[in-house]
Amino acid sequence: MIARGAPLAAALRRATVADAPALARVQRASVRALARGAYPPSQLAAWTRLGPLYHRWALVAGGEVAFVAERAGHVVGYAAFTLGPPAEVTAVFVRPAVAGRGVGTFLLARVEAEARRRGARRLVVKASLNGEPFYRARGYGGGRRIRVPLPGGGALAAIRLAKALSPPTARPGS
Repeated sequence: MIARGAPLAAALRRATVADAPALARVQRASVRALARGAYPPSQLAAWTRLGPLYHRWALVAGGEVAFVAERAGHVVGYAAFTLGPPAEVTAVFVRPAVAGRGVGTFLLARVEAEARRRGARRLVVKASLNGEPFYRARGYGGGRRIRVPLPGGGALAAIRLAKALSPPTARPGS
């Protein structure tokens, strides 16, 4: 058994529409366990109503680019972004059992690299109150308080953060 906080090896790959049910399960589990205490139960319930249909839409019509982290054939986390404008991190969720083991950091780094490769020079994120320390520790700054609409009405308190992306490094011989 891996000790809590120890790095966890996971394989990354691009998400497909077929991953939508797994993305919904990871997001639901993550919000229920990791955002508890930051938001009232009614807001957590509304936030977890985003099912597979939403994730399918986000990956197709919504323009999201997403990556999943897998371990032993199971999706343990995912992260997504859109090129906007503005280019935005739209999701970083991990299963509670792998929280604090580097999976979210690994996924966010992959999203940042892909956004940079596609021409983004800056990423914004509407960080949940419980997610704000995660993003700040990875170089996101600012801190304007905003409200993010929830399914069925209402809104979630969040913090709008941003990070400048360095230009892609040139490869030798290119």
